Amino acid sequence: MASNSDFILNAFIIFLPLIFYRPFYKRKYHPLFVYVLFLIPMIITMSFPVKIFDSILDLRGVPLVIGSLYGGLSTTLLLFASLLAYRQILGGIDLFHYFLSLLPAIILILFLLKKFEKASSKKRMLLVLAVCFFLRVTVVNLYAFLEGADSFFMASFVPTLPIIFLQCFMAVMLVFMIEMLRTQNQMKEEIIQAEKMKVVSEIAASVAHEVRNPLTSVRGFIQLMSDPALSDRKRQQFSSITLEELDRAESIISDYLSLAKPQIESLEPIALGEALTKASQILSSYANLQNVEIVTDMNHSATIYGSKSKFRQAIINIGKNAIEAMPGGGILTIAYTVNESNQTVVITITDTGIGMNEEQLNRLGAPYYTTKDKGTGLGTMVIFSVIRGMNGKVEVSSKLGIGTTYFITLPLTQQS
Repeated sequence: MASNSDFILNAFIIFLPLIFYRPFYKRKYHPLFVYVLFLIPMIITMSFPVKIFDSILDLRGVPLVIGSLYGGLSTTLLLFASLLAYRQILGGIDLFHYFLSLLPAIILILFLLKKFEKASSKKRMLLVLAVCFFLRVTVVNLYAFLEGADSFFMASFVPTLPIIFLQCFMAVMLVFMIEMLRTQNQMKEEIIQAEKMKVVSEIAASVAHEVRNPLTSVRGFIQLMSDPALSDRKRQQFSSITLEELDRAESIISDYLSLAKPQIESLEPIALGEALTKASQILSSYANLQNVEIVTDMNHSATIYGSKSKFRQAIINIGKNAIEAMPGGGILTIAYTVNESNQTVVITITDTGIGMNEEQLNRLGAPYYTTKDKGTGLGTMVIFSVIRGMNGKVEVSSKLGIGTTYFITLPLTQQS
């Protein structure tokens, strides 16, 4: 009787291709890779056969059949040629008789290659079961017949049938696992594709909705201005509103374009104090209208790397959100601190506005999420996208009724 450890070792070896299962994710895979993948377990099982029922039984048929059917014509020919070559190296066999005994199995596999490629998972398992059994039956008995062993069938072959059935079962299990992995991956890819299509549809709907609103207003005011009885004061007022709506449409489109190309094309040195001062000046007029005071603390010299225009846009977006979060007025503080030890700078932008609850804070930066009535949620996405492109990170702290603080951490040295 065979050692249990020998049989378990052989069983483990034929399942080795599952460790490198990634090639089976795709419908098409390189035949040479499949050849090497199944050649290794075939050679190992031939080198360490299981001695059972006064005969030597190895599981070479499992990787031979599965590798041939998955790899195609070239893999089939390479595997059978390697089988013959290595069997000749092992010695103790008439190679020509062995080739003749293998020939029916080779012809059958070549005949089934196209059917196997188009078959479903269940049919593939049935085909492998049939071919494995056919291979074992024909090879062993034809070779014994060619060698003149008349009593071989009843004396040696029949007693080994349970092990042969077990071998076929193991082949089916291997195919089952391969197909299961492929199916799971295909489902994953389909889910990812569906998510992408969902995002595309949401973007399309959002663009159409957000841009249509200001354009509809523009169309209406242009129609009103065509009235000859309209006073100059009203015409000027409508003209001003029309320009504001067009600016809003341009701003929405710019936000979408920033999301479409979030990467920073070239990293250039930015004097942080100068950039924040410029952003504060741009925000000052809007802050005055909202009765908001801007306080800055920029006493340290620091240089960061990124796109000046995109960094300024991110800071202005945060500042506008902060100002709009203080409808009754308040204080907007912009400051930064330099950490020399780890070569980073932390920019803090704090408001004394209405704040956010935990749920709003967790969803901040998610696509199309906004706490404003007329917002698109794109401004915050642009902030996160720009800072990530500068190798930085954004953290937000907020409390209802107290205010919100943005912590932007950026490297002081240029990073790839």
